[in-house]
Amino acid sequence: MTLGRDLFRLSVPMVVGQLAFASMSFIDTVLMGQLGVEVLAGGGLAAVAFQFFYVVGTGVLVATANHIAFAKGQIDHADGQSSDIHRALLSGVVVVFLLTLLFGVIIWNITPLLLALGQEPAVVDIAERYLHVLVWALLPALFFILMRSLVLGVGRPQVILPISMISAALNYPISYALMTGQLGLPALGVEGVALGTCIVSVGMAVAIVLMSYRQTTFKPYPFWTGWHLFSFAQLAQTLRLGVPIALAYAMEIGMFSAAALLIGLVGIEALAAHQVALQCTTIAFMIPLGFSQAVSVKVGEFYGAGQFDNVKRTVKLSLMAVTATAVCSGSVFVLIPEPLTQLFLESEVSSTEHLLPIAVSLLFVAALFQMVDAYQVVLMGVLRGFRLGASPTVAATVSYWVIGFPISYWLHETHGAVGVWAGMGIGLACSALILATLYMRFSVTRLTVSAS
Repeated sequence: MTLGRDLFRLSVPMVVGQLAFASMSFIDTVLMGQLGVEVLAGGGLAAVAFQFFYVVGTGVLVATANHIAFAKGQIDHADGQSSDIHRALLSGVVVVFLLTLLFGVIIWNITPLLLALGQEPAVVDIAERYLHVLVWALLPALFFILMRSLVLGVGRPQVILPISMISAALNYPISYALMTGQLGLPALGVEGVALGTCIVSVGMAVAIVLMSYRQTTFKPYPFWTGWHLFSFAQLAQTLRLGVPIALAYAMEIGMFSAAALLIGLVGIEALAAHQVALQCTTIAFMIPLGFSQAVSVKVGEFYGAGQFDNVKRTVKLSLMAVTATAVCSGSVFVLIPEPLTQLFLESEVSSTEHLLPIAVSLLFVAALFQMVDAYQVVLMGVLRGFRLGASPTVAATVSYWVIGFPISYWLHETHGAVGVWAGMGIGLACSALILATLYMRFSVTRLTVSAS
């Protein structure tokens, strides 16, 4: 029972934190829907593009949490030292700046790529306007993920909860005021929506630094000093684990991003419906993703401490928890798809009558793969806790791009957006199956042998 409470204590702040991040994109999409279907399509496409780079960057940085948790497990059993945690954090700081530079340049110059992929010029123009503002949120957003890795890795995630809740509450009024010109502000339209998200991202980064370093637990690990501890070997170790994790994330979100491009060829209404369904499923996905990150840290800590029975119990508890959440989210998508879609369609647009049935159909397909999506992301976290990088990435690549996306491409001509989503669901199911096989093999060949 103690293990269950501990896992719950770690998971809840992570789930709320992930929901807060997803709510920003969700709120942005709701606001863009008020500006019209064309803005919803273009801004939604841009939000997907930005989310791709953010999630890939998160994948690299969660390796820091795994290294910190592993070091903490060794410290608790007198096999490690606190400088290992500080060294892992400093490596993460370097990674944040490298990723911001690389991804920022790509995002700023993404317009030719979107045009080359067949997107309509009017839609791409809206996407460009949105991204040229939102790109400035990249540095604070990634830095927040790094600090979150620190507090999660040392087992003190409570600081994440109030920051996430306050940020989620502020995002809508700030973005709405900037979009519409409330309180004497200029009416910036889609750029105002992006600017509001930037402001909230900066606030989250500043808040987590101030709230963390007020606690004595974190004072031995300042990111602004102690750089004599920085090690290129540690940086290489972080990248060695983080890059495969990022690639695995990229394979999944890349499949959804490619799906947006594929659906964009079907029409603006289909693309807008895709953005609606994607935002709803993203919100639902944040719950198992939060569990995955907490489970990854606990597995890493127990694995570092040699407590292999606790590893297996943690995996079972997490899979039971995400089963319940997947059933709930799937039920919502099936029972109330119209009200969910209407959240994004507050403006009176003639195209709405064509968009609504497409979005409802996509949400039904999404409900069918909620369970396998939850399983595959949790199992990915478990394997990360074992500090395995390559094999989960290969599993993701094969599942999403060798199986899932080709099926989406094959079905899109006859079944449109629904066919694309069906192919993605099949890819997620294959990923869950392969990752479950990898975990069972590892638990038999490594954990059982080590325990004996």
